[in-house]
Amino acid sequence: MQLRHIRNMIIIMLYIAIAFVITFYILSMKYPHASAFSYETCRATYDMTDDLFKTLNGEVPEDASNVAAASASTPHVQTAPDGKASHVAVLMYHYVVPEKYNVEPNNARINLEAFEQGMKFLHDEGYHTATLKELEQYVKGEIQLPEKTVVLTFDDGYQNNVVYAYPVLKKYGFKANIFIVGTKLSDQKQKFIPTAKTTISRQEMKATSDVFAYHSHTYNLHYKRLVQCAEYYAAGKDSKRFTHDIDLMKSKTGINTPYFAYPYGEYDPQMVYDLKRNGYRMAFTVRPGFVHPGDDPMYLPRMNVTSTTTVRHLLNLPDE
Repeated sequence: MQLRHIRNMIIIMLYIAIAFVITFYILSMKYPHASAFSYETCRATYDMTDDLFKTLNGEVPEDASNVAAASASTPHVQTAPDGKASHVAVLMYHYVVPEKYNVEPNNARINLEAFEQGMKFLHDEGYHTATLKELEQYVKGEIQLPEKTVVLTFDDGYQNNVVYAYPVLKKYGFKANIFIVGTKLSDQKQKFIPTAKTTISRQEMKATSDVFAYHSHTYNLHYKRLVQCAEYYAAGKDSKRFTHDIDLMKSKTGINTPYFAYPYGEYDPQMVYDLKRNGYRMAFTVRPGFVHPGDDPMYLPRMNVTSTTTVRHLLNLPDE
């Protein structure tokens, strides 16, 4: 009886929190320049709702970051047998283009020349590029990986990944992964223009499957929208849209794997719950850091690689 009473009280508190959320959401949309007090109250209400959801569903570890620019987590202190990895770096790329065509330099674009240099370094140093299946087994403690192991990931599904990155990866015998936005997957191959944001076609996806494995970056929720307290967040934080989007990704693209990359690295307890409920077993943030055995597989960090940050530096290797 006491447990039932506690459960009912939690449910009541949850409904109250939701009511507050709806109220303050409407107010924040109507009065975007409301007082700091209104904003803080709105944020506190959302935080309370998240805490209640976590209590009821056991989602999100206490030390997991929920923002894209969060700092790295506390370093793990682990040992591994000689020649085996105590940690693994998951490297993250987006847009790959020759320097002469890089008309909008930013942290999501890497010059082809820098990419080639990084891949050559990994090859010359004897690095193994693990698949996501291998990484999942490593995180679960089911297998060990070579000491020199990395995982290569690309987000969004740009056509330049197959035009420029694919030949380099194939040359070195590397495996990589593309987290693709489903609606960006073209039925017909697009005319490739180096300075344009053209995306991968089904034909190119099939032709590059010897190097690239394709996974979900949502079907059509890779954009920002007003979600709460007059702030822009990844659209995936809308639970109804997100659950429908998961179904669309599988049915419309044929991409049905258990691996996912959060759009903009943003997530909340409901998203994680929905992913697990729909068979996803591992998901990636943009929080920097290394992956270790025993890490929560739904909140794995990745290292963003840019034209000015070398792979050697990201792997914490000493300069020559």
